[in-house]
Order: sequence, then C-alpha cells, then structure tokens
Amino acid sequence: MNTIVKLVSKKIATLYVDDTGIRLLVCKGNRVQKWAELPLQKGQLEGGVITDQEGIANQLKQLLKDQKISVKKVVVGLSGRNCLTRPIVLPQLPKAMLAEAVIREARRLLPVAPEQLYISWQNLPAPEGKTHVFLVAIPRQNADALLKTLLLAKLKPHIMGIKPLALANLVKEETAIIVDVQSTEFDIVIMVDGIPQPIRTVPFPHHQLSWRDKMTIIESDLDRTIKFYNANSPDDPLNSNVPMYVSGDIVNQPVLCHSLSDNLGYAVTVLKSPLKQYKSLDTTRYLVNVGLALQEPSLGKVTGPSVVKSNLLPAEYGPKPISWVKVAVVPGAITAIGLIIPLVIFISTASANIASTSEQLTLTNQVLMEKQAKKRQLSNEIAELQNRLVEVESSLTAFNRALETLDRLGANIDSNFNVTMENLPKLVQLSSIHCTSSSLNINGMAYSEDEIISFARSLDSCGHFSQTTISSLARSGTGEMGFNLVVSR
Repeated sequence: MNTIVKLVSKKIATLYVDDTGIRLLVCKGNRVQKWAELPLQKGQLEGGVITDQEGIANQLKQLLKDQKISVKKVVVGLSGRNCLTRPIVLPQLPKAMLAEAVIREARRLLPVAPEQLYISWQNLPAPEGKTHVFLVAIPRQNADALLKTLLLAKLKPHIMGIKPLALANLVKEETAIIVDVQSTEFDIVIMVDGIPQPIRTVPFPHHQLSWRDKMTIIESDLDRTIKFYNANSPDDPLNSNVPMYVSGDIVNQPVLCHSLSDNLGYAVTVLKSPLKQYKSLDTTRYLVNVGLALQEPSLGKVTGPSVVKSNLLPAEYGPKPISWVKVAVVPGAITAIGLIIPLVIFISTASANIASTSEQLTLTNQVLMEKQAKKRQLSNEIAELQNRLVEVESSLTAFNRALETLDRLGANIDSNFNVTMENLPKLVQLSSIHCTSSSLNINGMAYSEDEIISFARSLDSCGHFSQTTISSLARSGTGEMGFNLVVSR
C-alpha cells in the first residue's frame, strides 16, 4: 500500500533590530510572504540597548495587527556591535570538562568579564587530539532588553542570532569576504572553510558622513583586516580569486562598489537572497532577516556552507525543560501494578499445588546461580571502571596543573593588555598587539602624530610600564599615521 505524505510548509517570522528600526519578514517555505519596517523614535534605543521596552512592544503589536500576522514564535537578530566572536582550539577534552575549559578561555581572551555576557559556543570539526569550538559572546544588557521587549509584545523568541553570522548564511562559497554597510555602522566578515573569522562591526564616527568619507574608513579598515588575517594565516592567505560580497546601503552605489574592487583587488558581487520573493521587495533592506530565517532547520537546503549555526538564545529565555519525574509517575505506577499481578498469580499457584514446591525450588536455585555469575561479572566490570576512573582522575589532575601554569603565564600578559586598552584614546585604532611576559609590541593607526604621542605618554605615566618607545611613524596614502610602540615592564 502506497502512503502519500503531505508536507506543510512552516511559516517563519524574523525580526532584526538595529539603531534605525526593526525589520520584520515572514516567509513560508522558501518564499517571502510579508515584510515591514518599524522606525524607532529618538531615545527608544541608545547604544544598541532598547530603553523604551513597553513603547516598542506596543508598536510591535500594532505592526503585527496592521500586517495581519498572527505568528507568535519569532527568530530574532541583533547587530554585531559589541558582540565578540572567536574560533578557539583546545586540547581534546572529555565532554564533561568542555564547558569549564571554554569559560576559562573566554575569561582569558575576552576584554569583558564573562558575567556581563551571554556566552555560546558550537563544536567544529577538529583534527585528532584537538577540540575546536566557535565562541560567541553577546552583552547581557543588549540581549535582555530586546528579549523582554518581545515577551511584552506577546512574542516568543526561539532562535537568536547576530547580523554578521546571519549574512554568512547567504554566501555560497566556503571562503569569501562580506562587507555590509548601514547608515550607522558597517560589518566585515572573512569566512574561511565555512568558518567566519575574523568578524568586525565598526560604528561610523557620526551619522552625517559623506559617502567619500565612509568609503575611506571602510577601505582602510577592510585592508587592515585582510592584511591581519593574511599575516596570521601565511599558509592560506586570501588571494584575488576570493569573492567579495557587498550588501546594505552600498549596493545602491555601483561606482563605489567598482572603486572598492579596483582598490583592493577583489571581484565585488552584490549579496543575494536565495528565497523566492515579490519584485516589490527591496531585498537589500531585509538580507539580515533572510539570513536569520535560514537558521531554521526547514530551510537547510537553501542555506550556504557556513558551519556556524549556533542558536544564541540564552537558556533562561528558551523552553522550560520537561520534568521527567512527573512524566515517570504514570509509567511507574503501571510498572508496579505489572509486577504485583504476576506475584499474586505465583502465590495462588504455589498455594494450590504444594507438590510443585520442590521443582520450583530447583528452578530458583538455578536462577540464583545465574544471578551469582552475573554478580561476579558485574564486579569485574566495576573493578575495570574503577581503574579507568583512577586514570581519568590522573588526567584531570594533569590538566588542572597545565591550566594553572597557563593562568600564571597569561596573568602578566593580560595585565599588560588591559592597561594598554584602558589608556587607548578614542581616535587611535590598533591593528595588532603582540604580547610577551615582559613587553608589548603595539601597531596601529591614528589621524595625527599628537594622538600617538598622547597614547605613548599615557602608557609611560600610568605607572604600570617602565618604558614606552615610539619605534616607527609613517603616514599612509589616505593621510592616516601608522605607528609602532614598544612597551616594557
């Protein structure tokens, strides 16, 4: 008999929030059905944090009502600003120890205390003897404000992502460069072998910049990011065959896209949506929403090769775990009854037929012997497991000693790094910091020599370092001043 299965397309609603507003997109299957944008008023969102939760929640309710959208579950996205992403390679670890090791490494690498962040990670393919994870850290303040606003609007977030990772879902190549330009910020994503690394979200100094000024900043930052990656990956640099995808406001500036290609030497292509859509939809405004929708497993066939598919929704906002104690009550009662009934039947049979007692005793002895043999086997297995436990405890002790050694070696470097960042002027941008236990080698860019000298003096007078030396100054073709500082303890 043939069985016909009717597949019902799932409706997916996505919300993306940035400084300018909230963008809503609803698709069913791989076709866009509805889209709308909710501009935010001044003061409703400051520094990426929603400050008027109740007001925005009411606006969202009205928007959904006007658009006749009845969905409750949504996929939500945040800007990548102030979010931190990093691939991390660790020694091969037991599953039970991985969480602690990742948090330790996050505490060492991230400039913000883990308690101020929602930290998520995803296991990635790794060579034998190694553990490879992709770490994402989102400021708690930003995420809490957004998720509480959605709950006030009677919406249930079940997947959360950030813009750079959502855009990476749209790229069809495993290795590519993505540049997204919005009115207040721009994103740079370098994806290699399906892993986005590095990721940068850079705010513009102010909102009134001309396109010429914006492109100067974008090209300079993009050039430094590519050079930084190539310097750290000499065996696999980004050559001219790597495609560069652009999205956002820059798509409507074809002359600037052509200039970007000429100046950096990469073929520039406009990033496209893989979903079917109406001609009236300006896809460039909703690409982040499309990338968020592709995180739904039902759209797995049209998503790109990016291997990072982490759901960044904090656990406290996710579905409540099932109480297995309650679930087990009914089956437990049924099991108990099932055990009692055979016992009653056995007693009745024994009472009615005393003559069979001897035969039953013999059978019981046989069962007892089998149980004793099973007990001996289990005792041997327990002894073997205890020996393995001793080996695991020994490995754990060695691992903890190694971690303590790493903590001691890294403490001095962390201290130097933190003091450097505390004294960094706003108009000075760093491209690299090479740390040792006794010194730092700092490279960066500034718009004037005075800013560099001010930075050096701040380091020299902070009391943490013994000597600060400006080893080189060089002005680039764009007018920026490159510098190298050598700072000693």
